[in-house]
Amino acid sequence: MGILTVRAPDSQQAMEEVLRRLGPEAYILSTRQRDGLIEIRAARDLPPPPVRPAEPEPPEADPAPRRLTLTGLTVPPQDEAAPLRAVPRAQSFGELLEDRKRLTGAPLVAERSWLPPRPGSEASHGFEALACRLLPDAPPRIPARLVIAGLPGAGKTLLALRFAALAMEERPGVEPLILAPRLGTEAVDARLRHWTRLLALPLDRPPLADLDLALAEEPDPLRPEIVDLSCRPDAGPELLGALMEAGAEVVLALPAGLAPRALARWAVAPAGTRVCLTRTDLWTPEEAELAALAGTGLRLGWESGGAGVVDALRRMDRDRLGLWAGEWARPQEEEEP
Repeated sequence: MGILTVRAPDSQQAMEEVLRRLGPEAYILSTRQRDGLIEIRAARDLPPPPVRPAEPEPPEADPAPRRLTLTGLTVPPQDEAAPLRAVPRAQSFGELLEDRKRLTGAPLVAERSWLPPRPGSEASHGFEALACRLLPDAPPRIPARLVIAGLPGAGKTLLALRFAALAMEERPGVEPLILAPRLGTEAVDARLRHWTRLLALPLDRPPLADLDLALAEEPDPLRPEIVDLSCRPDAGPELLGALMEAGAEVVLALPAGLAPRALARWAVAPAGTRVCLTRTDLWTPEEAELAALAGTGLRLGWESGGAGVVDALRRMDRDRLGLWAGEWARPQEEEEP
């Protein structure tokens, strides 16, 4: 049995290298942090159990043994002593995720790793007006039927997986279904195939023309359907409106850093659509960008960033918007003498 040892700056890159080298059926033997890197040891097969040496036969009894008498407390004899060290067992990827969830605690993904606004960044009148026009009245929820649309390169496929992971963490027991319609006989995205296997998610790829047949008759909260419209980056209000009439809620994925004119062009969707800004870890949304988004009448409900699936999706609120506003004011403060 060959053991593969992978070291990377974070666990995401290490797991992707294990998937590339050994495939999704690999066994995780150990994970640890060494010299500032994440080290994962994996193998294709389980290691064979250690061979224990045969126990020597007890010596023959002495025909006339000596008798030793002890006084005081007596301890009952033990039939078999416990081993000094337990035999190590290979840990599967599912058990590794369960251990990670126990270590991170009970808070929801959407409420974790958020920082309070910086001191001295009180919301001005302009910020309050922007927040009232841009943020939804109530925190968005994950519906029983969700459709993800957006321009090419916005990260719709990864966003669908993040919504599925968030649904499983917020509501234990649900079984999300990923629907990735296709136009012809194109192959499935490799990332989508690998991540659905790792998360144990069912994947269905019906033709786009038969998408209504693949949907359930009624949306089921215990089996939410997440539709990835990567095959139609030019999905217009007509198609999205028809899906909303079938009981779906639409999330429009837009990458952070778009020019106001480009954003006004792409942020076209029926009323009730929520916007999710992606790649916010690479680019902080600017004031003119959010003002243009507020002018479209759509509400900013979600924010997504990072390279993984877990801990990469957040609900938007005033605190998060205040953090971005603090980034806008920082260059002006640095220019002042």
